Amino acid sequence: MDKILIIQDSPSINAVLKFKLEKEGFSVETVESGEEGVKKAKAGQYQLILIDYKLPGIDGTEVCKILKKEKKLKNTPMVILSATDEDVLRNVVKDAGADGYINSPYDGKELVERLGAFIKSRQLSKL
Repeated sequence: MDKILIIQDSPSINAVLKFKLEKEGFSVETVESGEEGVKKAKAGQYQLILIDYKLPGIDGTEVCKILKKEKKLKNTPMVILSATDEDVLRNVVKDAGADGYINSPYDGKELVERLGAFIKSRQLSKL
């Protein structure tokens, strides 16, 4: 079972994402700050990390940069989630070293498909 870490400061959004993803067979853990996310990601083993762009404290860009420097995490797909303008998100992804972004609001089915595609592409690159 693929394991996803969600770093998102809204408990209600975390609950919705967790429900949708677990319904599709993913194992999901959530945290509500960048600092917690960095600790959890370093301590665990995830097939994907979904990071909110606008987090209090350490923002999503910095979280991604920190995690991508970790040897065990550098190949883990990291996806930025935000309601920010897509042109801005493209630059954020490039700056952060993220693997992609999902713009909010999002369709639940599309979200699951896109996250699954990120995980699958990473698994195929290991073969």
